[in-house]
Amino acid sequence: MARAGSRSLTPLDAEPNRGPDAPYVHMRPSKRDELHAYMAATATGRFGWIYEETRPLAIPPLLAHGVVADCSFGVTVLCAWAGLPDPTGGDYDGWGNSTSIFHHLPHVPLARGKAGDILLFGVHGADHATMIYARRADPLLWSFGHQGAPNLYPLSADRRTPVTVCRIPA
Repeated sequence: MARAGSRSLTPLDAEPNRGPDAPYVHMRPSKRDELHAYMAATATGRFGWIYEETRPLAIPPLLAHGVVADCSFGVTVLCAWAGLPDPTGGDYDGWGNSTSIFHHLPHVPLARGKAGDILLFGVHGADHATMIYARRADPLLWSFGHQGAPNLYPLSADRRTPVTVCRIPA
């Protein structure tokens, strides 16, 4: 039995910031937030990705197990899953690579790189493709550069140069 002056809990008590006439509206995450979520999910290694440098490759279903890819196609897969345009400029035809990304996307200084932007190593990006997972003094990168990956590592752990940051259209 309720005491005088007390009241029963209502559904609004469970959501104190929502007024009686404010319907709940689900906001779709940004493309960068989606990329970050896919990087976080796949970097655990639980999805059993298979490293293979071959073309053409097909975009696998969302969060598929056993994705066949190399570094640049891994980046391309994440962009496809997030609903972004193909970073290689090939309309997801399975043929692009890191040099395609280098020539297709605009470049920005490392200091302006955002989570989800693609970081390339080597002349014209020919050596390796990664994504910026976390922006900080020593950016944390998502990479599918070998069997057993994708994984995360700090930029300082990679000695390849030059480094080019390509802005994704998100």
